[in-house]
Amino acid sequence: MAIRDIVMSTLRVAHWSNRVRAALLACEHWAARAPLRFALLAVLALLAIAFVVLQPSYDTNDDVFMTMIVSGQSFCPAPDEHLIFSNVLIGHALTQLYTTWPHFPWYGCYLLLIHYLAQVSLLYCALKSGPESVAGGTRRRLALYLIYFVVVELLFFNSLQFTTTAFLAAQAGIFLLLLAVRRRTSQVEATVAWPLGTAGLMLLVAGLVRLESLWMALLVAAPLAFSLARQASRRALVAGGIATATAAILIVSATAYDRISYRHDPRWSGFFDYNQLRVKFNDYQWTFYSPQTAHVFQAVGWTKNDHEMIAHWFFDDPAVYSEQHLRAILQAYPWKTERLTPAYFWQIGRGMLRDRSVWAVMLVLPFFFAGIDRRSQPRWAIIGCAIVGIGLVALITWNNKLPPARVYFPLLSFPLAAALLLSASSANASPLRVEQTTKAGGRLRQAVITWRTRPPRTRAVLVLLVVGIGMGSHHQCRRSLLVHRDRRALQTFLDELRPDGRNLYVCWGATMPFELASPLDTLASRSQMPMLNLVWTQRTPWQEHIKAQHEISNLAQAIYQRDDIVLVAAPADQALFATFAKEHFQTDVEFVPSSSAGQKLVAGRFQRRVQPSETAGTRSDAQRR
Repeated sequence: MAIRDIVMSTLRVAHWSNRVRAALLACEHWAARAPLRFALLAVLALLAIAFVVLQPSYDTNDDVFMTMIVSGQSFCPAPDEHLIFSNVLIGHALTQLYTTWPHFPWYGCYLLLIHYLAQVSLLYCALKSGPESVAGGTRRRLALYLIYFVVVELLFFNSLQFTTTAFLAAQAGIFLLLLAVRRRTSQVEATVAWPLGTAGLMLLVAGLVRLESLWMALLVAAPLAFSLARQASRRALVAGGIATATAAILIVSATAYDRISYRHDPRWSGFFDYNQLRVKFNDYQWTFYSPQTAHVFQAVGWTKNDHEMIAHWFFDDPAVYSEQHLRAILQAYPWKTERLTPAYFWQIGRGMLRDRSVWAVMLVLPFFFAGIDRRSQPRWAIIGCAIVGIGLVALITWNNKLPPARVYFPLLSFPLAAALLLSASSANASPLRVEQTTKAGGRLRQAVITWRTRPPRTRAVLVLLVVGIGMGSHHQCRRSLLVHRDRRALQTFLDELRPDGRNLYVCWGATMPFELASPLDTLASRSQMPMLNLVWTQRTPWQEHIKAQHEISNLAQAIYQRDDIVLVAAPADQALFATFAKEHFQTDVEFVPSSSAGQKLVAGRFQRRVQPSETAGTRSDAQRR
């Protein structure tokens, strides 16, 4: 009986194996015949599987705040088009959608749609880049794209963020543009109108979502564009130049409209001037308090605790953190150059070396290189893109701040995307290609024989490939498990707060993990929470409206004087505020927690600390009575 079960199981495995092989072969033929339709459905299937398995969230709380802005929830009294980081044209479109259909997650869906279009464009470019006459070429291109999807796109998709989304849109536009130029060069009568039009549209979308991401993508792609332009015909360059110029005109016009909309709105008067100073204290972290710099802060009446407060994202005090004080501190000391120490640069280097996603890209890249001729210009173009990417990371580190993963990873992963297209267009055999053998034996034996006959360099490349794919996929699966766990804890914490419309919730910095929300979350559970966020939203018209609605003239005093203000802050932030109240209001306060979820997520109220002398006086009064 056992032998029969084994035989039947083996037959079933062989049957399903043959069916899977036939399905893959059908997909290969379909991709070769109709690459666009195949890309549309294949990417949709891959993203759907990734969404169900990983349950993605946001990378930062910025996207959740932008969702609240365009939907008119929480700290934003009504839908508003001013997204700060994205163009107001996108804000106009989203506010109209939220006004018409308020119970649909338009913001998250718009980011997911851009991801979908960017990946469709990338897969289409990979399928159309290679020569049709090469045997197994389509299969190799599909394999290369799947590797890229697991190593790169899963990270962007699982940690959704508008900066990386804009970079992917710009990357897709660049690749479509280069594909159209190559097709027009190789085939004089080739129709390239729709690739050029789509390329211009994706570049425009990237500029609207995050203009800085568009600039990064254009700079890191410059070596690749220069290498391909040298081989392009004049007619192809003219067609590409017209599409690029049209996109540039639209982007410049949209950017001008965005700036005019803020400049002509009296509510935003002075916000950006103040914001350019503020970022150097907390976001860029230029300033530091030391014996050598203490006199700079003392000149404007600041203590060490005052500097720590703004460094930890509290600057909602018009007297202490005035524009004049910030400007005086920044002009009194060479902060930008003094922070450039070897330890500072080692910090970003160590961070990237510890990033498993970066290691996954580095381990997979040799496999993509193996499919390109060693002496060909595409290899040098990819190396040039890598050098420019590293140079941009160093420039951002020197000029602004330590770049987070959402900035440096798109730059460092761009060479892999470029290698995807150039490796797909090469006629060389892939290291994964298994030669047919006529020797007897099962497939496992044939695989072992084939593996032993490969050169040591090829075997090393394949080992690195497997390790890179495993490292990248494991990192994303582990992140999803942590997000799923923390998301349950956050929901329990929000349920304990029980928003009743009376209390005002003040969330300090990144203490409240808003980024755990799903892109398909409508944030309905937080819509009834009047909220002030001690992040970049301070001094915006929305938060000033909330303060006026609750009759708050000085937020720092109101936090410990009123019992209807609930503060969500980490223990370190609580200690900073207690010192701030003692130094500026001569009041000794203490934090009384009301609910918590772990050690970091604690909600409660500040109250005036009762002194021992006051307690004794109260007891004496009671005894007299």
